[in-house]
Amino acid sequence: MALCWSSGPAAGPEEWQRAFAGLLERRQAALGAGARVPANWDAPRREQPDAEVLAGAGFELAGRYESPVSHEWTVPELAGYVRSTSPLPPSVLGEHGPEFDAKLAASVGRYVRDGRLTETVSYAYELARKPAA
Repeated sequence: MALCWSSGPAAGPEEWQRAFAGLLERRQAALGAGARVPANWDAPRREQPDAEVLAGAGFELAGRYESPVSHEWTVPELAGYVRSTSPLPPSVLGEHGPEFDAKLAASVGRYVRDGRLTETVSYAYELARKPAA
């Protein structure tokens, strides 16, 4: 079985997500952290997709299933997300953490409704099975 999910809140189509992604890009550039993800990190999966790996192990695809769900974030949760993933961990933000939090609140604040930012996250999986002998 291969499981796929959204790339995170900075990858979506909502206006607040675009503002968030722009802020991340600007802060990474300002802090010299723009190249934290290696170039061509996804090349191995393009060269040998999951379906090929599964077929090589004797599996066949039995179906693909997807479930879109609504997910809500608060601004402090987004700040925690940034610190717990590779874009801007505490080691990169350093003393700039409070400044980043203020800029985050300013950049997405106008999109907050009832204290939350909403996105639709799509969880998908491909089910594989061994064929009957």
